[in-house]
Amino acid sequence: MSQPTGTPDYEPRLADHGGDMSKRWFIDYRIWDSDKQAYVRKQYTGMNKYTTLRERQRVAKKKLAEIKALLAQGYTAGAAPTVAAGLDIHKGTVLEAVQIVMFNKTSSGPGRSGEDYQRLVKRLQENPAPALASMPFRLVKPTHVLEFMTLLSNRPSFGPKSYNSYRDTLASVYKFFIKLEVIDKNPVQGVERRRVTDSAQHQPYTEAQRQLIRAELERRGEHQLLLFICFIYFCFIRSGGELRLLRVRDLLPDTILVPGARAKNGKAEHVAIPTKLEKVIQAHKLRSFPPDFYVFTKMQEPGPVPLGKNYFARRHRDILEAVGLAEENLTVYSYKHTGAINLYLATRDIELVRRHCRHAHAGITATYLRGLGALHDGAEVDAMPDF
Repeated sequence: MSQPTGTPDYEPRLADHGGDMSKRWFIDYRIWDSDKQAYVRKQYTGMNKYTTLRERQRVAKKKLAEIKALLAQGYTAGAAPTVAAGLDIHKGTVLEAVQIVMFNKTSSGPGRSGEDYQRLVKRLQENPAPALASMPFRLVKPTHVLEFMTLLSNRPSFGPKSYNSYRDTLASVYKFFIKLEVIDKNPVQGVERRRVTDSAQHQPYTEAQRQLIRAELERRGEHQLLLFICFIYFCFIRSGGELRLLRVRDLLPDTILVPGARAKNGKAEHVAIPTKLEKVIQAHKLRSFPPDFYVFTKMQEPGPVPLGKNYFARRHRDILEAVGLAEENLTVYSYKHTGAINLYLATRDIELVRRHCRHAHAGITATYLRGLGALHDGAEVDAMPDF
């Protein structure tokens, strides 16, 4: 007997006892069990671990919507669930699982996570790691993951940050299916992340260096690259995942919206537009283009197709070589550090810098500025008495 079409005449319901926190809340629903070949009753009670009414209601509402969506997709229970989100749990491979998650995560448009999944797919498809790609997704062990990560580590310029990025992306694939309750364990958790030490890369620019670079940009007519740099310098927007995919509709009258799908922390946030940058935006007439257009394209003006990830990095490298700065630890990302330092030195307002950097708290900002050499006690330590 196979699973019948449709769902039982029973709508999943939340029993919250009118918001009474002293009672046990639960979501009651019916689901097809592939072992028993019948509908069985299930309950979800995970919201009870939350101690505030607001949090418990939020989790309960979210879980109720998830359960309804899964039932509508034909999800089943039992020791041998059927297809989950398009993946055959018995035969589906790691590569297929990654591709399915990539599709689900990027269905709303390009973003940071989409690029991470695309890179993982590419590495899985390449030698020397075909074994993991073709392995049954549910049978992968930590040793298989470690072998894959070790092979990746042999790639040129593959440092701890790259290692952790691939590891975390693969871990998120397993988390996706764990939430669907079709697998129980995440084998990636057995593989530790690598320690990332401070790097000499992305050093801030001096005033003299910035003048050299700007003069060369203007001499070459690299107006779009100069515009790109201005956005980074004035608004501290990250070049790869955030700024490259900026759309015209994100340029609001006073702020730039960084959507959660592209932001590093996954939260949609607004960044104030300084007057100097606003003049540049108006000079390029950026807001006159269709809202869905990307600000930066190969057309050198807003258009429907965004630039590739390394487009500006390559062009910027040519500029650095032309002005004799190619051997320094300077990158496109360095303009973010330069802007943060200059804003702090101009205002001495660490809270303002924190908001503009979109840091969670001032402690992060202080550590960030200290690492750049902009925040120090200077002459204040001279008050110490002689030894």
